Amino acid sequence: MTVERSSTYVAEFASRTQKLLDSHGPDAVVAGASVDFSSSTQIGVTTTPLGWLARRRLRSRTGLQLRFSGSSLVTQEPRPAQPIQIFDRWDPKAVGPKPPLYDVLAIITTYNELDVIGGLINYLHEQGVRCHVIDNWSTDGTFELVSQLTTTLPVTIERFPKEGPSEYFEWEPLLERIEEVAHSSDADWVIHHDADEIRQSSWAGVRLSDALWAIDTWGFNCVDHTVIEFRPIDNRWELSDNVLAAFEFCEFLPNGDRFLQLKAWKPQSQKVRITAHGGHAAEFEGRRVFPYKFITRHYSIRSQIHGQRKVLKERQGRWSPTERAKGWHIQYDAYDEQSSFLWDERDLFRFELLDEFFLIQRLSGVGLPGNPFVGEPSTGG
Repeated sequence: MTVERSSTYVAEFASRTQKLLDSHGPDAVVAGASVDFSSSTQIGVTTTPLGWLARRRLRSRTGLQLRFSGSSLVTQEPRPAQPIQIFDRWDPKAVGPKPPLYDVLAIITTYNELDVIGGLINYLHEQGVRCHVIDNWSTDGTFELVSQLTTTLPVTIERFPKEGPSEYFEWEPLLERIEEVAHSSDADWVIHHDADEIRQSSWAGVRLSDALWAIDTWGFNCVDHTVIEFRPIDNRWELSDNVLAAFEFCEFLPNGDRFLQLKAWKPQSQKVRITAHGGHAAEFEGRRVFPYKFITRHYSIRSQIHGQRKVLKERQGRWSPTERAKGWHIQYDAYDEQSSFLWDERDLFRFELLDEFFLIQRLSGVGLPGNPFVGEPSTGG
């Protein structure tokens, strides 16, 4: 793959960010690839690294602070890259932690995810997030484990559909149930969450709930996400493992549905709809999407044995024919009994290098392989 310098993506990042900030009025200026920022600039991007003295002068003159530093390539192959620095006015640490009664709810859908569901619920608890689990009649002990956790952690659980397991997995009714739970929750923020994901805020060291509280105070009511797919390179995964420590190699997926991930929102007076885009986008009037995407660390396959069980035995035969006709549930079509569910680490990158080589990509999606930036679905409200 050809390595391209990031200046084009800086311009696209500035353009996309300006689009998201348009509702803020005429002072919502985005400057790209320049240090000529003004007191009205909300986000400034430079490809010329500024030393500490220049940054201090910039902060004194404009109020902008260095928030992110790294570089951006369109390839996943680490090579020397043009530096990127991003300056803005949004400091979640200055806002401070969320108030004690500020309620963030993760609605987690699950089917046979016993090996990760307990770790996820504990992680979200540490992030200041309570959980409601919607279990699609798991057969591996997932429901029983979560039921035990309800006695010690802020988590509730239900089975769906209520009347019992159905012949096919039907995603649309489940999405409608998520809409109902979110609308009736009285939560300040809701996160539509899968059991095999870990969410992280845009800022290192800032908890999910604290980040959402800050974004709320800044006047935004929806958050997009960049999906990073973690891949097994061997069969070491075990039930007791922590996914955050067990997997280090990952990739971006060239799937169009991965670039629209508006899966965290502030509940509105009217029910927020998520079904139109298969659960990928919360839709409501007055939507104001925060310019920086959060991170979704996705662990769909965790070993050869896990992949064979999940994909071949538990997923492929359960898809609804009606929903398949809509183009849904196609992510595992390429797999059969001869497929390998392990990846070559040479085709992946280490997560620790994310900002060093893919800063703009992870914050905005701009520059990702296959990202339909031109004419992308509107995320501006």
